[in-house]
Amino acid sequence: MPDTSGLSFYQTDDPTSKSITYGFDVLSADDITVIAIASNGARTVLRLESEIPSGDSEEGFGYAVNLTTKTVTITASSWTSHPLIYSNSSVRVYRTTSVIPSIDFTAGAVLSEGDLDTAYKQGLFAAQEMTEDAADTNAGLQSVTSGVIAAGAVTAPKIATNSISEDRIINGAVTNAKIADNAINAAKIQNGTVGSVELATGCVIESKIGNLAVTETKIGDEAVTQNKVTKASKTYMETQSASHGVVTPDVLKHSPFSPKCYGTVAYSSGSATLAAGSYNVASASQSGDQRTITFTDFMFDTNYVVLANMVTSGSMGDNHSVTVMSKTTAGFTIESQANVASTTSINFIVFGSTFA
Repeated sequence: MPDTSGLSFYQTDDPTSKSITYGFDVLSADDITVIAIASNGARTVLRLESEIPSGDSEEGFGYAVNLTTKTVTITASSWTSHPLIYSNSSVRVYRTTSVIPSIDFTAGAVLSEGDLDTAYKQGLFAAQEMTEDAADTNAGLQSVTSGVIAAGAVTAPKIATNSISEDRIINGAVTNAKIADNAINAAKIQNGTVGSVELATGCVIESKIGNLAVTETKIGDEAVTQNKVTKASKTYMETQSASHGVVTPDVLKHSPFSPKCYGTVAYSSGSATLAAGSYNVASASQSGDQRTITFTDFMFDTNYVVLANMVTSGSMGDNHSVTVMSKTTAGFTIESQANVASTTSINFIVFGSTFA
């Protein structure tokens, strides 16, 4: 479609240039409006670059007006640089002259040619815009203000696709009631915008945490206590399970590598006194050269091992070995041929299983 023009508008179907010569007369640069029309009819109203705040999303995509050369020039390299102007879009430049009187004549005042021309042109331009439908609204209205729009008249079908940009939404206007169910997905949430303050208490449940999402860096120091982990049980320790929980001090004693009993018993005449610090020893008794140790927690069977040796601060002679005479699940008996003395005692330690 070729370019079209009139006394109050100019429309081009070639948006690849940087400047457009509109050619018609205007009273003020503020009377110039530039719009882009997509192939589906969607319209985008462009803004003067001088009116776009720094940091605005449209910064760099505004235009400037030169009243001398009658041109509008986009700040970017071409009109298609704008994100909503496509190679098949049209750009329309049109005039919207204000209908508010620009000249106020008073009795006795001198009539100048300039004032008469301005007053005349204002009426002429407004009539041309109405006659030519400069804004291409098909309704005869060139400038629609809020005062002429009836309440409830702007319905969804009247709003073109992609016509409501961020700067057209006032702060606080999008409330919960205006957001459709399931409308906000992950792609609509900016990185870092949902912090701890925005999360309601108890809203992050197990099903909302992805597999492997909780990494070491997400766990605070000393945050994982014993009641938050699966502990290895007595059975797991005794059977040496390789994949069941963590080892805590209360179950370590059940490992096959931990002693099941130990202590020191006196080897003096008529005495079987236990030294302080014995473990899993219910009692110790004496019969001649023999000492019998009874367990507090019985062994699972008699296949346990007893290691014992003599300890003295004096002389015990040549025969100072210790012999295990008998074993039951309840205890064991040891004997030595060493000289009985108040300075002599027997150290013992037991390895095996208390698993039952």
